[in-house]
Amino acid sequence: MSAKLIGPRRATLAGEVRNEIERMLVDGDLVAGEKLNELALSNAMGVSRGTVREAIRSLVDSGLIDLIANRGAFVHETTVAEVRNLYDLRGAIFAMACSSSAQRVAEGIETGLPAQLQNNLDQMQEAHGRNDTELYYKLNIEFHDMLLGAAGNPKAKTIYDNLVREMHLFRRRGLSIASNIARSIAEHQVISAAVTNGDVEAARAAAQMHIVSGLARYMKILDKTPESEG
Repeated sequence: MSAKLIGPRRATLAGEVRNEIERMLVDGDLVAGEKLNELALSNAMGVSRGTVREAIRSLVDSGLIDLIANRGAFVHETTVAEVRNLYDLRGAIFAMACSSSAQRVAEGIETGLPAQLQNNLDQMQEAHGRNDTELYYKLNIEFHDMLLGAAGNPKAKTIYDNLVREMHLFRRRGLSIASNIARSIAEHQVISAAVTNGDVEAARAAAQMHIVSGLARYMKILDKTPESEG
């Protein structure tokens, strides 16, 4: 647990604590179903329990934290229905973003994107070769971020980022198996090629297939591990 809080000076202390707790959730330092220990968090961060409590309450609307009466705050355990809904929404936005990125490449607006995507793919291959799933996970997020940023639709990126933030609670499981990583990289290569060629429809289809395949991989893992989170 990191005791150092990093944030803009204008941010409130509770806001900084919220950011740190959110980072812990995204990085997997706090896992689904785990109870948040206000005392431990306050001691680690050097702030009052009241400040931690305020930060936790502000995270409830994000879908990352559940407040249960007389029991406390817990990391949200995503249900199978929620997983499907999140993937559906993410797929729609990502498909739009990839098609828009391809269009902007074709129009000469995003001239640097193809090289950025290829560099990311090269790093992903290296991470996979070293079995560095942690690095691969970060590069995977970066790949998607580049395409959302290149789409030229800030509102869509904000919505997408919020969806992905909630999905971090369960997605790591699907990206921790070597065969899944290999297939994910192959799908990224198809997306990158379509965007680089400025093929709008191919980019849209490849992006949608990537998200659908990601859901299928995750559901297959759930079928094999019934004890895992929904």
